[in-house]
Amino acid sequence: MPQAKQACQKINQDFPENADGWYATSFLAFQLKNTELALATIDKAIQLQPTALQWQLQKVNTLLLMSDKSAAKVLAKFLKHKQAADLAQCHDLAMMFTKLNDFTQAQYYYQQALAFINQSKHPKERAQVYFNLASISRYQGNINLAEQQLNQALTLNPKDYEAYLLRASLKKQSKTSNHIAQLKQVLAQGIKQPICKAQIHYALAKELEDIQQYPQSFEQLSQGAKARRDCMRYDVEQDILTLQKITTTFNQYFFKQYRGSNAALTSTEGVAGVCENSEAIFILGLPRTGSTLVDRIISHHSDVFSAGELNNFALCMMDEIQKTAKSAPKSRQELVEVSRNIDFKTLGENYIKSTRPETGLTKKFIDKLPLNSLYVGLIHLALPKAKIIHVTRHPLDTCYSIYKQMFTNGYPFSYELTELAKYYIAHHKMMQHWYRVLPNVIHQVAYEDVVNDLTVEAKKLLAYCQLDWQAQCVDFQNNSAPATTASASQVREKIYTSSAGKWRHYAKELQPIKQLLVQAGIACD
Repeated sequence: MPQAKQACQKINQDFPENADGWYATSFLAFQLKNTELALATIDKAIQLQPTALQWQLQKVNTLLLMSDKSAAKVLAKFLKHKQAADLAQCHDLAMMFTKLNDFTQAQYYYQQALAFINQSKHPKERAQVYFNLASISRYQGNINLAEQQLNQALTLNPKDYEAYLLRASLKKQSKTSNHIAQLKQVLAQGIKQPICKAQIHYALAKELEDIQQYPQSFEQLSQGAKARRDCMRYDVEQDILTLQKITTTFNQYFFKQYRGSNAALTSTEGVAGVCENSEAIFILGLPRTGSTLVDRIISHHSDVFSAGELNNFALCMMDEIQKTAKSAPKSRQELVEVSRNIDFKTLGENYIKSTRPETGLTKKFIDKLPLNSLYVGLIHLALPKAKIIHVTRHPLDTCYSIYKQMFTNGYPFSYELTELAKYYIAHHKMMQHWYRVLPNVIHQVAYEDVVNDLTVEAKKLLAYCQLDWQAQCVDFQNNSAPATTASASQVREKIYTSSAGKWRHYAKELQPIKQLLVQAGIACD
């Protein structure tokens, strides 16, 4: 790598009018995450060749790496509907627009990519494009089109195991129309990679559950979860220690002391000591509890925009910790300790700034990252006027729904029943702690209450968010905004109650979880 850096520097010195040389330097700096150098050198290339598509694309990707989504989005406007030079550029442009949540443009470039690929010579490459198109169709609610595109992908590449899993998740299968025989045949042929094997087991589990073959479904699920867990290095006890550290650090005494020294949190008037912004609505809790449903209800209001699952708060928190800490925290527990000393007002302001330009066009916006439950204390300190909604669900329905989901990233506790139960207990204790130390701050909504009496619960949610009642909020299935979570298919349907109490089909199999939860004092009946 040092030789490559020296070579780039020499090219720039000897041939300062060579745009390719400046691009090479920017590309190398980008790989090394030296964003300042990457941005400065790609600007040199753009100055020399202002209309070069590749240089503009490199700048947008650099801005995204710098978390400057606002500037990236402005520049990306000039790249729409441009003709890509080759297949690689098609993919780069499609991925860039996907990161910017501009799925229409991402589709445009994947369609361009198909024109570059010879079907007979490169079937796997063509299959990957169809898979990517299917993912976007699913986000946009075009479920039938997504299924067609996945079938095309699998025809071209029968070993695209992720495509089988995505296809199974698109809609409920029936006894007369399913892919169970095909999936069993794929398994019988043998799959070497554990992750790929897990994907087929999860797909089979989903389709077997759809046709009410519950014991067979759970057997497939168990095999899939084990294959996934065996690939991971993970210690649930470290997560539990972190959650416990959060509650002992941000305890009753801390908030009492903070309120005593800073009246801003209890004042009703504008105070310079806190961030006064009231736009943010945080929907949080454990995954698979119904947070997407709640998001779709609230975001169908004309004054609300759903920004999706944002990592912005955690990233802004880390920026503040770097300013405060004398040295980098050596563990997550130490990181929690240091976070109590950061500038909360600056954290709030920087978080709001980081969400632009998507947010700010409506009075309110939603951030529905489940893991924000770890930062409830910090959120309230940084944004005391923000709304915090905690979505809950029956403990065993929650655990089962988490267990049956093969997550792309995160939630490593979800693949083993005992680990899942332990994490659930620790998370439950943490949320109960937030209710104690922050009374009347968090609005709790139960999934079961929403599906049983949608209108009543929707009115409560809007009232808490200080939004006027709009009847279209209960017709959330007509919400045309893209959905990118695991529930992207379900949110296009009308409200249904069939998922409530589903754990009872697996009461015997979930006994290890139930036993631990009951021992911890968590009711499971």
